[in-house]
Amino acid sequence: MRSTLRPFLAFGAYPSKALQAVCLSMLALLVGLAASQPIMAQEATTPTLPRPLVSVVTREASPEAVEFTVFGAVSAHYQQQLTSEVTGRVVGLSSQLEPGLMLKKGDVLAEIEDSSYRAALATAEENVASSELSLLQEEQRGKQAELDWERANIKGREASPLVLRKPFLKQEQLKLKAAAANLVEAQRNLANTRIVAPFDAVVISRSIAPSSYVTAGTQIAEIYSTDTLDVEVALTPVQWQLLLTEKGNSLSVNEISARVLNEAGVEWPAKITSIGATANAQTRQQSLRLQIEPRNAQGTVMRPGTFVRVMLIGREIPDIVMVPASAITSQGYVWTVSDDSQLERHLVTPLFTRVDEVALDVSAFPSRGPWEIVVNPISRYLPQQIVTTQAAE
Repeated sequence: MRSTLRPFLAFGAYPSKALQAVCLSMLALLVGLAASQPIMAQEATTPTLPRPLVSVVTREASPEAVEFTVFGAVSAHYQQQLTSEVTGRVVGLSSQLEPGLMLKKGDVLAEIEDSSYRAALATAEENVASSELSLLQEEQRGKQAELDWERANIKGREASPLVLRKPFLKQEQLKLKAAAANLVEAQRNLANTRIVAPFDAVVISRSIAPSSYVTAGTQIAEIYSTDTLDVEVALTPVQWQLLLTEKGNSLSVNEISARVLNEAGVEWPAKITSIGATANAQTRQQSLRLQIEPRNAQGTVMRPGTFVRVMLIGREIPDIVMVPASAITSQGYVWTVSDDSQLERHLVTPLFTRVDEVALDVSAFPSRGPWEIVVNPISRYLPQQIVTTQAAE
């Protein structure tokens, strides 16, 4: 062994520093390669997550007329309970006085036995004639009294009213006036034995039968008018503001157009007739009354009591963005997709609804449109999240 080590000892006991450095560098390179292989393998096997796919619609700001859909019930313009104004037995009853049947103004609905009222009318006519005669006689007596006073030629004295029979004349005048008033009452009572329809109407209910005995105030029937129908709806202060205020100026209620639709979607044009004088103390809503015809252009008949939708169209707002109702989250946000495919979230306040779309003010969006509106946002969305868009069907 001593002979084997001798050649190395001839050059020194250890290798040179340069050789040591080369060996260490090679060793470090080998260790680095060995360590990087698992990472590269992991990167090769880890898949890239796909972007979420969102359905969008493109919307721009445009002028839109304010439009609301509110609900109300149809009522008759007139609804009346017909009552008897005289006493007696019912001797005639119209076959038209049945629920649901139509009546024309002036139709005789019921007749009450009138013999006593005819007798009262005859007596009243006699009293008028008698009072007229008594008045004529008293006028003649008064004229004669004036002549007698002039013939008496009593100087220094004036004739008293009693001498000239003026109180008697006034009494006869008042008797005639009372007799004439009684005659008018007797005529009215006789006329009231015939109960007639006060306007074109439909019978709601009948309360008497043939030979019924009625007194003054007894209900005969209940009817409602058929010439026009009323619809009353209630609007909030915000809705009134949107409908009628434009650039600080109040518009006339006549500038609001309205349509009424029944449950089947059949339409009636409506006319606004009045606004409630005061707001409801509890709801703060104010009523709006509309009027429609019972029969529309297509011949469809509207009945009182029908539940209807009322579409009100008011002033025009210059910059409105209409978005699908499904685009607004329960928290009141709308999501849009930017030009670089990132999600953006906007807090919005709906102005009004039209069918299945909601009107938003353009100020809810920070940039100018058009905008890609996410149709059905989900709760997992995050601002600045990168997505892939597709046009909504």
